[in-house]
Formats: sequence, C-alpha cells, structure tokens
Amino acid sequence: KRSNTGEEGEYFLKVLIPSYAAGSIIGKGGQTIVQLQKETGATIKLSKSKDFYPGTTERVCLVQGTAEALNAVHSFIAEKVREIPQAMTKPEVVNILQPQTTMNPDRAKQAKLIVPNSTAGLIIGKGGATVKAVMEQSGAWVQLSQKPEGINLQERVVTVSGEPEQVHKAVSAIVQKVQEDPQSSSCLNISYANVAGPVANSNPTGSPYASPADVLPAAAAASAAAASGLLGPAGLAGVGAFPAALAGAAGGFLTAEKLAAESAKELVEIAVPENLVGAILGKGGKTLVEYQELTGARIQISKKGEFLPGTRNRRVTITGSPAATQAAQYLISQRVTYEQGVRASNPQKVG
Repeated sequence: KRSNTGEEGEYFLKVLIPSYAAGSIIGKGGQTIVQLQKETGATIKLSKSKDFYPGTTERVCLVQGTAEALNAVHSFIAEKVREIPQAMTKPEVVNILQPQTTMNPDRAKQAKLIVPNSTAGLIIGKGGATVKAVMEQSGAWVQLSQKPEGINLQERVVTVSGEPEQVHKAVSAIVQKVQEDPQSSSCLNISYANVAGPVANSNPTGSPYASPADVLPAAAAASAAAASGLLGPAGLAGVGAFPAALAGAAGGFLTAEKLAAESAKELVEIAVPENLVGAILGKGGKTLVEYQELTGARIQISKKGEFLPGTRNRRVTITGSPAATQAAQYLISQRVTYEQGVRASNPQKVG
C-alpha cells in the first residue's frame, strides 16, 4: 500500500476541474478515470460533486504519480476542459439562475493547478524571474492567486492560459518545481468543506463573498441589481450569487469607499473577447465608470490591439479589496454573458 507521502519518485499535483468537465473525466460509472489510472499508473482522487475549492465552482482533483504520470493525467484533463459542452456556449440555453452555467469562455483555454505556498515560491522565483522565464519559454500566460485573506489556506492557485501546446509546456515546468520542492506534498486534502474563513458553505456558488441568504435577502440583492440597472434585462440574473459586497454597495449598507478600505488590495485579471469590450465600456465609457463607482474597484482595459498571448481577448485588470474585485468581476462576467445572449438571439445586431 502506498504511503501518504508517495513512494520514491512519486509526486502530487492538484488540478481544479470545472463542473462542466467533471463528467467526461470520470466517465460512465467511473470507467474513464479508472482507465486513465491504468494507463498512466497514477492514482487520482476527486472531490465530491458540490465540494468546490474555496471561491470557485470547481472540483479538486488530486493526482499522485511520477512526474511523467502527472503530466499525462493533466494533458487528459486539459483536453476535457477544452471541450465546452454546447449548451455552455449557446447563452440562450443557459439557465440564468444558475451562476455556475454562466461559464467564462476563457476557462477552456486555462489550466488551474493548486500548489502549496512553498512550491508557489519556487514557481515565482526571485523577483518573479522564474515565472517570467516559464512564460517566455512556453508562450503561456501564468498567474498565481494572491494569498487569501483571512482563510487558513496554505496554497495558491496557478492559472495557466494559452494554446494547448503552450499550456502543456508551462504545466511541465510547474511539475518540475513540484519535484524540486521537498514540501510539495504538504497539502493533500481534496475536501475544503471545513475551511474556515470567508467561504460560506451555505452558498452554492462557491463565491467567498456571497453571503448566506439570511444575511442578505435575495430580494435586497435583486432590488440592488435592478436599481443599478447595470445588468440590463438580465437584471435578476444569478440573484443567489449576487456578491453581498455588491448588493451592499448599491443598497447603502456599505459604501464603495468602505469596501475599498476594508482590506488589502488585490489584483485580478480577466480576459474579455475583443468584440465584447464595448459592452463593458458603454457609451463614452459610462458603464465602466458606473461599475467602478458601484464596486469601489479600479478597472482598466488593455489598449486596442493589445491581446492576451495567443488570443483575441483584451486584458481587463481589476484592482481593489478582495470584495470589490470579486464584485467587479461578477458584474463584468454577467454583462458579457448577457451580451452574448443578446447577440446569439439577434445575430444582425452588432455593436
């Protein structure tokens, strides 16, 4: 029987799996995942269907095996993550009340790994030199999550984005760092159900800032959304997921200044398809200004023609307190989803 630390030459890698891809990775009655373990010699464990990594709607997959096995398993997972189910990409079919389904189309191009802080340090390198080299050599974009505030998580999420080959190269480089880190097997849990901190378990969206219904009645969130008028006809979209921070900012329980001052600055980058940037800017940049006033976050969009490597997506940088960046990210993704829905139903309306 294998020990928990893995045999000589065996390592551990945690991979985040978006809900939409879990089924195709597990396979009917678990066949696919059993076959994958046979072929690669790796041991693979997956968190339960609603047991998500804090702040996400993604399941945690723990892979144990040789470096080669970790890379092979990851390649397989990445392939499944790239196959977005059709329903996800046709916004008119998306059930708006289920925030999980408003999938960020960029997720398909990303790999998300979870590494202990010690490994994260090795990936970043002195003054960021290592992560820079990994990006240059692979052509992928590699980002590490901020240290979470107030949660006792000794891990960071590494997001790798780019074309399949670029992602593969960058992930191999990360697995290399896992091998170099003597403490890389320090966090082997797959369930985060009992992680204390801003993770509200009563809340199905997995957003650490959405608050349980008893604290924030859905009606208040709905009226805040409607009052801000920002979400267009999809005003009630994802009411259950409406971050408390945002409803607070709109409903007067919390001012944007308070939100911004509340905690350390956080920087989040998201990708928005070139043809949808206008929807976030609004006429003369009006929508963007409103989003910033409402959330207290600062939102910047990369210049025309400046895209994320290997994509036609502009980079949107959001800075502010974690609650503010979460709220801004939420508004932007809702707006993009709504806009995609409108265009899908009226293809002739472009703008």
